[in-house]
This record gives sequence, C-alpha cells and structure tokens, in this order.
Amino acid sequence: MKEQELFDWLKEEHFPDLVHSPELFDGFDCITDMYKMFIELKSRNTHYDTLLLEKKKYDFLITKSAELELTPYYINYTPEGVWSFRLDLMNNLVWEDKWLPVTTEFANKNKMMKPVTFLKIVDGTKIK
Repeated sequence: MKEQELFDWLKEEHFPDLVHSPELFDGFDCITDMYKMFIELKSRNTHYDTLLLEKKKYDFLITKSAELELTPYYINYTPEGVWSFRLDLMNNLVWEDKWLPVTTEFANKNKMMKPVTFLKIVDGTKIK
C-alpha cells in the first residue's frame, strides 16, 4: 500500500473529512478536523517491529499540532497492518543518531547524521 492508498483507506474507513496538506512539503500529510488529528503518514514495503521517526519530524508535529489545537499522530502501513501512534502521549522516547539520506529524493545518495527514535508497534494501536 502506497501513502496515497493509505490516505484513501483512512478516509473511507475512519476519517470521512480527511484532507491532504495544502503543499507537497508542508511537514505533515493530512488533517481531520472532525477528530482533531494532525497526521504524518508512512508506508513501508517491509514489516518492522519498530518504526523509525526522525526527531525533526517529531518536533514539527508536536509543535505545529499544538499551535493548531490538534493531536499529533504518526500512522504507518506495513504488509502486516496499519499502526497509529499518538505522539503527544509517547513518553520516554529514546533518541539516537543514525546516518540517513539527506533527502527522500532517490537520486540524492548523500547521507548525514540525524537523531531518530524507533517506535515499537506494540506501543501503537493497530487499526488494520
């Protein structure tokens, strides 16, 4: 399932008022006003028991959702299901530095050190 398919599934099955972020590089993917959610989506082709989240993304989601009086969520698809994480309730996240691509553009192979955390799927809510 690609991110657009995940968005479509969430809209059809859970959040009928779900809308995409206005711009491609807004730092989040979608919002539902009905459920007061500010959402980042990720789609993985491989299942992992832990899901990577960059600190820069986490900080943005926490800060911007608070400004908008929404709740920050990180929703991930893997071949074994869809997991939702309410980020403002996730305490004691452990951050570590990892070498990751500078951008998500596949042509750019440059890497840099980025602080990340790994969310355990058992700490999320399985919604599919």
